Amino acid sequence: MADFDPMKFFALWMFTHDQADDLMVQSVERGSAVAGEGMSGGADAFTDGFMAMVAEEKARLKEQIASGKLEEAVNPQDEALEEVRFEVAELRAAVQQMQTTLDAIAAHVVPTGA
Repeated sequence: MADFDPMKFFALWMFTHDQADDLMVQSVERGSAVAGEGMSGGADAFTDGFMAMVAEEKARLKEQIASGKLEEAVNPQDEALEEVRFEVAELRAAVQQMQTTLDAIAAHVVPTGA
């Protein structure tokens, strides 16, 4: 979840809710109509532009799913996390081995002067 992609999130949301309300559809239409013109479209320009980009992502997702080529992107941070988990497990095993050895040594040591 380290690389949360809001565009993909909204595209997936729109994909699963094909019956999106009319305001969202209108926002997409307004955003598509002024694509490339910047923020000159009034108070809703950002939302309209963003929703138009989300709709494009939805169309790409729909195409990927239909073609069977939906691939989950490999997140490098997930790989790094797995490497860290592996190293922690290795360290845990080493510490347990040392504890076992120390316990064995302690069992053979006889306290003197008691």
